[in-house]
Amino acid sequence: MEGSKTGFRLLDHPFLVLFLFLLLVVLSLAIPGTIIFAALGLPQNSGPLRFAQQMIGHALMILIFAPYVLGLPEGRKPLGRYLGDIRLLNFRPFGRLVALAVTCYIILMLCQALGSIVYRLLEGGALTGRFIGSVFDLSRDLPPSSISLLASFPSLFEEVVFRGILLSYMLTRFPVKKAIAISAAGFAILHALNILDGSNAMWVTGQVAWAFILGLFYGYLFVKTGSLLPNMIVHYLGNVFVGTLNNYLQASASIETQAVYGVIFTFGILPTVLMILWVRYISSRRPFEREIVAETN
Repeated sequence: MEGSKTGFRLLDHPFLVLFLFLLLVVLSLAIPGTIIFAALGLPQNSGPLRFAQQMIGHALMILIFAPYVLGLPEGRKPLGRYLGDIRLLNFRPFGRLVALAVTCYIILMLCQALGSIVYRLLEGGALTGRFIGSVFDLSRDLPPSSISLLASFPSLFEEVVFRGILLSYMLTRFPVKKAIAISAAGFAILHALNILDGSNAMWVTGQVAWAFILGLFYGYLFVKTGSLLPNMIVHYLGNVFVGTLNNYLQASASIETQAVYGVIFTFGILPTVLMILWVRYISSRRPFEREIVAETN
């Protein structure tokens, strides 16, 4: 798909690449789903089987469809060079990357908890120590009370797909800000497909909005560090513990209210702005050596 006798080269058409990329993301999840649930007749409400479907799907996209069907991000290359191109092997400086990820997650966690606290106050409830403790009781998202540690694992590979592969490619075609926005839009479009599962339309609208907004942060973090490691840590932890931090809101508020709070607090505007400012501050004091500069700049 990279070229032909007429001189057509797929990588020179970024919006066609985006369309085909999203199509293959959907296909990569549909193939194992069809085999597991349709061909084998296994129960669709099985958590482990859904997990297997997602893991196989991400593996297809990362290891086959992106590098060998689309030739992303910079043409077909040996596996080692491909993994380098998507920054999956960039773990240095390990300590600084992990520290940045953890501090970013703390900001995200506090914003998620703040949503529950603000809703409690606006509802007229008492803001007691017991209530605050329940909001931050993260043990409820840990085994044996929850399988969130495992269920959130596929989010690690969403970062590989949308930042490591898609954003790395877009950075070869557009200035940094535009490339980040396009990759965030692709991430948001994928979430729009949740409407096909019968999800509430308002809830899906909220998902699309906060996927785009938070996608801007993930793109910025990726560019500033030149590594997928901090992205994967923040994305994973943000998904693992959001159930506890938003438990009161989910139990008390309407779907519409939850969607609005999600756009503001949970995964949206407030944490995105604060985390970008934090990353900007840290990187300005001591830039990361592998910061990415778009080839078009």
